[in-house]
This record gives sequence, structure tokens and C-alpha cells, in this order.
Amino acid sequence: MRVVQVSPFFYPHTGGVESHVRTLAREFARQGHEVTVITSRFQSGLPREETFEGYRIVRAASLGPILNTPIDYGTRATVRRQEADVVHLHYPPPLTSFFATRGLVGRRTPTVLTYHCDLDLPGFTGRLAARAYQRIFLPPTLRRVDRIVVHTRSYGITSASLRGRDIAVIPSVVDLDRFRPGLDPGPLRASLRLEGRRVVVFTGRLVPHKGVDVLLDALAELPADVVLLLIGSGPRLSGLRSRARRLDLEERVRFCPNVSDQDLPLYLALGDVFVFPSENRLEGFGLAVAEAMAAGLPVVTADMPGVREVIEPGVEGLLAEPLLAHDVAEKVRRLLDEPALAHRMGAAGRRRAEERYGLRTVAGQLLKLYADLIAAG
Repeated sequence: MRVVQVSPFFYPHTGGVESHVRTLAREFARQGHEVTVITSRFQSGLPREETFEGYRIVRAASLGPILNTPIDYGTRATVRRQEADVVHLHYPPPLTSFFATRGLVGRRTPTVLTYHCDLDLPGFTGRLAARAYQRIFLPPTLRRVDRIVVHTRSYGITSASLRGRDIAVIPSVVDLDRFRPGLDPGPLRASLRLEGRRVVVFTGRLVPHKGVDVLLDALAELPADVVLLLIGSGPRLSGLRSRARRLDLEERVRFCPNVSDQDLPLYLALGDVFVFPSENRLEGFGLAVAEAMAAGLPVVTADMPGVREVIEPGVEGLLAEPLLAHDVAEKVRRLLDEPALAHRMGAAGRRRAEERYGLRTVAGQLLKLYADLIAAG
């Protein structure tokens, strides 16, 4: 099968969507499919085309990112040039999918769109741009695709943009061979000065909607032996360092902005509890939560559509009210103070990850969807 995945950003850019697409592309290629990932050339120094991990990356001409959105006008022509049995679009950021569907005009290629989350651009200008896009560009994009995929039903049915539309629910994907319990982070623990400390872990881009400010406030309510490991980088890094200083938490926060994908599982192995306090609808699933579950960690996640469905509350973890530091602290304290409960939830999380989020399971669901669309003509 010739599979074309269209992702606004891709390697070396990092994020949940990019990780999802990369993991799927690698697995499809491993199974013998011919895979091409079309993405934006968001930096001028990136090659226009390369072979990577067994599949092709083709980077379309772009004016660069504006409001975190690649203006990749070249996607239309790039998609049109591809020979494909199925095209799979990933949204948002918004313009890439629209340009891709313009490139498919006049062709009967089956097309899938994964709707990762609602569009939310920062600032007054961003809100105006998002509103304009959702009214002008998103409806024709959704009309052109044959199937809309969401990662959780709760997110799909609460999205105004998807109201009344037929959706398929296929979760995001975790590489269970990489993210697993039992890794030994001994030397890393010593280098980060974590001996004798209880460790709360967060992974993700340091952007406003992730709720890391609230997590720092929650840390201030927890006992002094609790340390927060912040794995990730982004525009909020400097501000979060300043906030930690103001809260007198400098000795209790370990900022780790340069952790590679390869090393991430080892850093997760340092944790006692994983916390994901994301606070708005830019989070449609929370891949980091599923990765932490695969690593055997109990989780505390925000009670928001999408991310709350990744766990069964009380089984693999606990839900906390977003924006309420006291509630986040209370849930974390319970898991830290009840090691037997935390262990049971961590083991249950690994089982749920194996049953629902494993690479072969999710890839199999998507490949079946592709085959059904191709057979339907």
C-alpha cells in the first residue's frame, strides 16, 4: 500500500502529533508499505527530501511559521505529485490540511483526517485568525475527506467543529518496546541529585496550555522531599524558571530541556508519579500520559475532554481539576503517600497501554481503515 501522511510539522520538530506520525510511518514502512511523509520546510536549512527510518520525508515550500502555523503553500503541489493509495492528513496546525485537500481536487484518492485537537491560536490576532479559519477553510477541508479520526470519543463529541459529523475513534500510539517498566536510571538519578527524593514527572512542550505554572504552585504545597522533574522545552522555559525562584522552589525543580527521544524512557523511569495538568482543548489525547502509563507510572491528569479518557479514573490514575493547584497537589500527595495504590495503578496503566495504545494495535486499526476505504472505491 502506498501511504502518504501529511503533517504540518515533522522531524526534527518535536511534539505529540510529530511523534504520533513518526511512530506510525516507521511501523507502516516496517510492514512493507511504501510511506511518504509530506511536511512543511519550516526551516530553510532542512533538506527538501530525504529517506529516514525506511520512509521518505518530502518538505513542501513554506513561508515559515506564523502563530505556530506553517504557511506551507507548497503542500498543494507536493500532494498532487504523489502516487498514493491513501492520504492521511493530520490537523492542526490548520493550513496544511487545507492546502493538501486542494492538491487532491479531481482525484479519487481515499483521504483520512486525524483531528488531533481544536484550533487555539495565542493572542487577540490568533483568536481572530482561528475564527476565520474555522469558518472559511475548515468546512471544505472536512467535506473533502472520507473519514475523520479522533483519539477519544469524549473529545470528538464535545468539539464544535465536529458536531454532527461521523467520526472514528482510534487512539494515539505508544511504542511499548521503548516505554516500559523496569529500566534502571541509577547513574541518571545520581547526576540529577534525586537520591532519597520522591519524584513527580512532567513531559511535554513548555507552552501556556500545558498548565505547568499550576504544577509549580502544586509543588509548593507538597512536602519538601518531593522534587519535580520538568522534561521539555519551549517558550515558557524562562518564565517557569523565574516562577520557581519566586516560589523558592529552585532546589526542588529539575529543568531538563534537552532530553532526546531516545533518552526519554530512562527519564520517566526516575518518577514515582506522572502529572499532566493541561488546561484547555489544545490537548485532544495527551500522548505523554499514555507513554507514562506504558512506563508503569501512576498518573494524575486534568479532568478535560480527551485526556481524561486515556485512563479509567481510580484504576490507572486520578483526575484533577484543571487550574486548581490545591487539587493537583492533593491527588499527587495521595499517590506518593500510598505506595501500594501507586504500584497497582502503575501496573494497571501498563496493561491498559498494552491493550489499547500499542503500536501494532493502533497501526492495525488504521491499516484496516485504509483498506476499507480503498475497497469502497
